[in-house]
Amino acid sequence: MERRRRSATGEQSRRAILDAALDCFSRLGWAATTIEDIRKVSGASVGSVYHHFGAKEGIAVALYIDCLRLHQDSLRARLEKKHDAEAFVRTVVTHHIAWSREHPEAARYLLRMRREEAVAAAEQEIQSATGDFIREGFSRLKSYAQSGELLPLPSSVYMPLMLGPAQELLRGWANGHVELKPGIEKVLADAAWRCLRPDSAASRKVP
Repeated sequence: MERRRRSATGEQSRRAILDAALDCFSRLGWAATTIEDIRKVSGASVGSVYHHFGAKEGIAVALYIDCLRLHQDSLRARLEKKHDAEAFVRTVVTHHIAWSREHPEAARYLLRMRREEAVAAAEQEIQSATGDFIREGFSRLKSYAQSGELLPLPSSVYMPLMLGPAQELLRGWANGHVELKPGIEKVLADAAWRCLRPDSAASRKVP
């Protein structure tokens, strides 16, 4: 009982630190935020911060994985029921925009931090923590292509065609250059499906 109580308390402390870090990174920026800033907002002790994460870089990576899992879990819930290829593509694209609207701080963090050294250096850790979801997605795309529902392409091409325009739009949004106007997700989903539908596969076959 005592061990479970300590475990729950430790998880609550870890959660509070991650929530505080997202708040601080969003308001102050990654580079300007200090451990003390995060400690003050979270209410945790300095020892607790270092115990859970080691340093600010450790917080950055853990928060990145946490936000990415939040995104993936939300999409997985939308994809639980059986979809045909068109519904799958449209769901993935529209969710990408809708989730960013619903979780703007987490979405901006993912977009801004992807190439930061602290996160880039932990690529293997991130892949280990979240890679199963990506592999599931590629498996479904391969199945759709094999059944003739999707344009057959090298696996590395699907994500750029499906999410490339949406991702570029979100980068501009994260940097304050563009707005996410109502209905834009449908425009992007329509474009993605036009790229991937199989009706003109012969004329668009990739060598």
